[in-house]
Amino acid sequence: MAVDLVIDIDNEPGALARVAAAISDAGVNIAAATCLGGGEHAEMHILVTRFRGANEGLRFLDSLYQDPTHDVVFVDRDLERSATDRWLRKCRDHPLSLADAASFEVMRSRRIRKALALDEHFGLAGFERVP
Repeated sequence: MAVDLVIDIDNEPGALARVAAAISDAGVNIAAATCLGGGEHAEMHILVTRFRGANEGLRFLDSLYQDPTHDVVFVDRDLERSATDRWLRKCRDHPLSLADAASFEVMRSRRIRKALALDEHFGLAGFERVP
């Protein structure tokens, strides 16, 4: 099974090479890659076929589901509509993804103000980024 990883990168010379080197150093097998967007940032989509193996992935998922300090939120139709209406439609001048919008909507609805994120879109949406 392949997984699409999305990474927000600076749109500057060498940024793509640095990300590719880090992914390679981590032992990730890249099946395909592309970058979308312009301006100061680009969204890099990487299709990976192996990311530390299935057993490691299952251990990680099991730990998330069993840890009471984590809450896994699935995107259902209502969340998708809210995210689209509140963020994507109102922020058309910013290159937001549906993943960004859904994250913002979950944070807004739960009154979460701080995000552990390097993505500048969180700051543009009014959240405090904690690097």
